[in-house]
Amino acid sequence: MHSHEPKLIDSTRLACFSAVGDGMHVELAAEADGEVLVSFREDEALGLQVVLHGRSQDVVLSLADLKRAISLAESEVHRESFYD
Repeated sequence: MHSHEPKLIDSTRLACFSAVGDGMHVELAAEADGEVLVSFREDEALGLQVVLHGRSQDVVLSLADLKRAISLAESEVHRESFYD
């Protein structure tokens, strides 16, 4: 399910940083307010991961799963006018 009034983020920034005891990370943040939206990390056992930073809880999924979803979305997701 998705929000009917999502917050539009029209400009983002990427940054690399070293997290103490957790290696090198990359984060994607909103340019306007610096809110970190997504970060990427690598876990010793689970490999490359994407961390979606939510207001109430972070969600972690594998980078491979996200890549598969993006690939499918690029071919299958269309705006409503596509069907007219």
